[in-house]
Amino acid sequence: MKILLLTILTILTGTTCFGQTKQVPTNLSQAIKLLDSDCPDSLKRTIKVTPDNDLKKLGYPWGGKYKTVFEWTNSDSDSKLKRYLSNKGVTTHQDIVVFLAFKNHLLGQTIDERTLLKPYQEIEKKWNDEDKVRYTTDSLRGVYIPKDLEDCFKQIDSFWNDSTKLKVKQWTEDEFSGRVHLGFGMWMRNNWQLWGGSRLSKYFNEMGITHPDDMSGIILESYHRHLNNKEIKLEEQVQHYKDYWEKAKADDLKRKQDEFSEYSVGDTVLFKYNFGYSTPEQEEKYDNDSCLAKGKIVGLNKETFQLTVYLIESCDKKGIVYSDNENTQIFNPKTKKWEKPKKRVITYMKAGQVKTFDYDQWDTI
Repeated sequence: MKILLLTILTILTGTTCFGQTKQVPTNLSQAIKLLDSDCPDSLKRTIKVTPDNDLKKLGYPWGGKYKTVFEWTNSDSDSKLKRYLSNKGVTTHQDIVVFLAFKNHLLGQTIDERTLLKPYQEIEKKWNDEDKVRYTTDSLRGVYIPKDLEDCFKQIDSFWNDSTKLKVKQWTEDEFSGRVHLGFGMWMRNNWQLWGGSRLSKYFNEMGITHPDDMSGIILESYHRHLNNKEIKLEEQVQHYKDYWEKAKADDLKRKQDEFSEYSVGDTVLFKYNFGYSTPEQEEKYDNDSCLAKGKIVGLNKETFQLTVYLIESCDKKGIVYSDNENTQIFNPKTKKWEKPKKRVITYMKAGQVKTFDYDQWDTI
């Protein structure tokens, strides 16, 4: 097994295989056909001998460089395949399902979509049920969730042997935190559901700690002190992070105030095209410095840092893109999750119209 794994990793390391497919499948059968023509032969051979549970690691961003499946199924995608699998009850495991179906095809096996999808449908149904009690349950996604800091220590003690603990004790706090923040720290943030929410994240929220990086930082620093029989000083650590975010908030406010002070009613300003371009022609003209959308400031709101602008010209009959919900998230009260809008909506602004913008969408002249 170790030899096989090394062979797989060697093949992957030497293979640069970014997906070039422009077509997007509408279902699993079409996905298999497109992958058959798009996927490099070297990767096909690797897929055929890779255990089912490791197939995901062959694709981007989980270890491999092959991007086609990711482009179809990533969280920002709005592809027909993504919607098709979501309607079948599979949302989180779409990339795994696609790779598994393709592997079966490469091995000449008959693909029974119902049988293929069933275990992932059951997993995701279980996860949806877990989400309803995620702030009180003692386990999520098959992983035990500590209830407090002392419980975190017990779990870490069970993970690491005595030699590892001895090495950790010898490091300084900064060395320890720096070395494990991206490795074990990431494991904690993901598996203890500090991003998604859990009884442990709630424990920290009630102290006033809201960012997962801060939570894992406190856990790691406290554990190092625990190993070295030092005082943990939890309240002092919590205050440190609170002070940090208060300062960051104050600095950001000062920055906005300074930048906003450069705008005045009557100024002519240039549009930045933060949400893209109305047409390909407009983008091409902008790249050639021949398309400048100009506006005139007719109002200022110092509290919200917004400008009210009269659009003088846009160099395109369609106008400029005023808003685009493609990269926004809407809270769904039914699923209690932040989700992409089901329909993309783009709003345009034509010359002669007046609208309100965040100040950083316009440049002063």
